[in-house]
Amino acid sequence: MALARHKVVVSVADDGLADLPAVVSALRDAGMEVDDVMESLGVVTGSVPGPAATGATGALGAVPGVASVEVDREVGLPPGE
Repeated sequence: MALARHKVVVSVADDGLADLPAVVSALRDAGMEVDDVMESLGVVTGSVPGPAATGATGALGAVPGVASVEVDREVGLPPGE
């Protein structure tokens, strides 16, 4: 059975922006499936495998040039009246 994938948003540190392709490559090596690289914002979006994604996000946070890793969460509103 395949593991569920969880969407993540990675913020690249200012010092990592100079070599963004290397940061993205290291994120892939750490297990991230990269969906989009927003160079002007210093943000990389994608997904990681795992039931809770905590181990994978920790590995992504250890990549040189990464400022933070956030797991994308869905927010729902109750139906209107």
